[in-house]
Amino acid sequence: MRMKLAVIALYLLLIVMPAALFAETFAQPGDAQQPTADATQKVIVLDNWGRRGAVSFDHRGHEAVINPDGEWPHKAKKGAGCAGCHHTINANGLTQLWKCNVCHHRREGDPRNPKNRDYDEVMAERAFHDSCIECHRASNKGPVTCSGCHKLGVTPTVGD
Repeated sequence: MRMKLAVIALYLLLIVMPAALFAETFAQPGDAQQPTADATQKVIVLDNWGRRGAVSFDHRGHEAVINPDGEWPHKAKKGAGCAGCHHTINANGLTQLWKCNVCHHRREGDPRNPKNRDYDEVMAERAFHDSCIECHRASNKGPVTCSGCHKLGVTPTVGD
């Protein structure tokens, strides 16, 4: 029995772990960004392979922000700014901190994409644009143009 456990453990270490690490290396352009170990890092890079350029998103700077748009469908309670973007709620009423691309996929026409109140498909690009731009407009803070967020030829810095 111990021998079988040792073989399984060795298999996991030598085969599965390197395969998981290499899978990230060979991700296709436009694939979902891999989750980070530190959810509170300062900057998250979005749209690495988009034709308009990468977007540096200051996660820590947005943590306590609540979208002031009165028409915004994902209103967060005071002091719970996370719920404004991470808007899914579990059975206990707690905000689930999923990344956008868990539900909103990158390709238009993907049947997994959710629909909005008007039954329009909300793919990842639209979810980002609707969330970011509408909040920036309502608060009069932050960029509202393509080049305000997307930087062609610039590799954003990630982390501290």
